[in-house]
Amino acid sequence: MASDWQDEEGLPEKRPGRANGRGPTRGQIMRRRLVALASLVVVVVAVVIVLTSAGDEDAGLATKPASSTAHQKKKAKKDEAGAGKSSKVRNATPQADWKPDEGPVPILEYHVLGSPPEGAPYPELYVGRTDFEKQMDWLEKQGYQAVTLEQVQEAWYHAGTLPPKPIVISFDDGYRPQYTFALPTLRKHGWAGVLNLKAEGSELYESNVKAMLAAGWELAAHTIHHLDLTELGPEELKEEVAGSRRMLQKEFKVPVNNFCYPAGQFDETVIEAVEEAGYTGATTEISGFAEKDKPFELARLEILRSSHVAGLAEDLRNGAGATAEGGG
Repeated sequence: MASDWQDEEGLPEKRPGRANGRGPTRGQIMRRRLVALASLVVVVVAVVIVLTSAGDEDAGLATKPASSTAHQKKKAKKDEAGAGKSSKVRNATPQADWKPDEGPVPILEYHVLGSPPEGAPYPELYVGRTDFEKQMDWLEKQGYQAVTLEQVQEAWYHAGTLPPKPIVISFDDGYRPQYTFALPTLRKHGWAGVLNLKAEGSELYESNVKAMLAAGWELAAHTIHHLDLTELGPEELKEEVAGSRRMLQKEFKVPVNNFCYPAGQFDETVIEAVEEAGYTGATTEISGFAEKDKPFELARLEILRSSHVAGLAEDLRNGAGATAEGGG
């Protein structure tokens, strides 16, 4: 059995007063024990508090990223919805004031919207975003309304209708700003665009393209690898032309009726491959207005960094003049 006589640390205590009769009283002993017990309780409580606080912090660290991730996902979905709402724009379907029209139609050609990075190989293909907005505003003030190439072809060949001053706004390759900037800008005007998309290697996500299609945009093929088609053998040519159409149709579940020649390079052999692949038409980089009787040599007006609004206006004047002189 342990001794009743212990010091505050629980060790056996000498009894100094045993010989002289001056040892601690029972009350003193009890007080010492109470003090020791109280100290122990304080230490235990402190340890519990520290451990609980650490646990709460760990729990917070474990749940906070999940909450943050969920918030980010929710925000991403909201951004997707904001940039490309499911409801179509006004000109995605014919309007009451549209009429039959088989005349020439201008097609604008854009590439990247934004400033060229240092060392960009083709800086002129970058059109400033402010310039693009001003050009779209100017077109609307002049009475133009943007439509898809399919709508133009519906009017040309199937008695469809077009607005009084139709124009097609096309974008080549699939650069990211075509979704983040061109889509909402055209939406403000109630217009759809035409996306000439490479089947592989574009900057656009699948969800981006689907949002553009949901807004009424047209999807056209721009080959798989953006090669010069005039330099390819028969099998590779077929793969780039017909293969790109199959890939896009399979991925996006929409018709792909038009083709865009990379860098505007084509010849009779390439045209034959495009026709055999089942396309309705093909766009070039020949300057002028697109015409009904040249479905696989559709002219376009290339808009460059140096164009601005004045250049766009001049291109439209010159394009109309060139078409008139050509008997269109």
